[in-house]
Amino acid sequence: MKNVTELRNELSNVFGELRKGELDVQQAKAIVATSNAMLKSAQLEMEHSKMTSSTKTIAFLKTL
Repeated sequence: MKNVTELRNELSNVFGELRKGELDVQQAKAIVATSNAMLKSAQLEMEHSKMTSSTKTIAFLKTL
């Protein structure tokens, strides 16, 4: 995933595949856990930037 938009789209695909029975529940859980880790990492980066008054762009959150 290059950014949060791609992550969101992938999670929508995972949800669709899970509903159709095309994806195992354990696989879906693993994907969601990985996604949560990616989002937590971006959140920590945002908090760090805020605390240090950094204006550095967080590439993962940049969607345009």
